[in-house]
Amino acid sequence: MPPPMPLPTLRRWLLPLCLAAAVVGALPRWSSCSWLAIGDSLGERSLGRPRVPRRIVARRNSAGAEALSSAGEYLLSLGMTEEQLQKVTSRYGQKFNPEVNGSVKPLLQWLTELGLTDEQSMKAIAMYPALFRHRLEASLKLRVQWMTGLGMDGSQIAKAIACFPHIHTLSLEDNLKPKAQLLRERGFTNAEIASTLAKDPQLFSYSSKRLAHRMGVLQALGLLTETSLRSAMQMTDAKFRARFE
Repeated sequence: MPPPMPLPTLRRWLLPLCLAAAVVGALPRWSSCSWLAIGDSLGERSLGRPRVPRRIVARRNSAGAEALSSAGEYLLSLGMTEEQLQKVTSRYGQKFNPEVNGSVKPLLQWLTELGLTDEQSMKAIAMYPALFRHRLEASLKLRVQWMTGLGMDGSQIAKAIACFPHIHTLSLEDNLKPKAQLLRERGFTNAEIASTLAKDPQLFSYSSKRLAHRMGVLQALGLLTETSLRSAMQMTDAKFRARFE
């Protein structure tokens, strides 16, 4: 039995045959390019040529050229993972294509100035990519100024934003300030409020009714502390009642 034909020779024979077959209609479903692609694939496997990783192909196919816009490519170049970028494009709510110079770079620069590391910034953006829609002066910086007024230092503000970037969706006048006042009325100092906000900023996303009720129950039992409040606010209603009421 003769030895198998070398792959380069096989391809040289295969191309004219495929072209001829395609012309006469013998291969209605397969073009010469399709057969050549098969030959290339076989060649890559047999000759050990490097193949494009599946995750890269998946990213190109699923995200599309629009998702991998200049903004997406810029974030990837700064260390954002492909998984994080997929979350950004799916959570953004529309085609993700904010201006790099007009939106992306100013936000990242501001986050860096606040003290967030590149890793924290990428995590915050992946959690809440709508940050790119907020104007720095009219929204984000006002909340940071309020946090600073509570006595929060740079590391506390950076931690709060990294853990819960959605805090920028909470109204200053209708949410953050009133809830801080509720805490003061129960004996919390500004330093304790600042500490609570840094460690568990999501506490301020609960309703004022829930916050006031649970603080009242804990205080009546002599159990109201910064730590106990953070724990109690995360409990379901049934668990809270079973434990404290």
